[in-house]
Amino acid sequence: MGEAVETYYDGQAWHNRVRRRGPLPGTYRSREAACEVGRHEARVRGVDHVVRRPDGSVAERNRYPRRSEEIPG
Repeated sequence: MGEAVETYYDGQAWHNRVRRRGPLPGTYRSREAACEVGRHEARVRGVDHVVRRPDGSVAERNRYPRRSEEIPG
């Protein structure tokens, strides 16, 4: 399984990143908007989606494993 997608707040806006790989494109005014994009990215990658609170602690973690028909052949 690959690295998790994280949704986080940097003090000014919400963002998404792939853990230990760096930020994904996009800046979001609301947590909900950033989470929607983060969830989609996690589903595409077949990895966990971690949502962090503004203080950096984990608010939620969701697993999005790929179904067998989604795995490239």
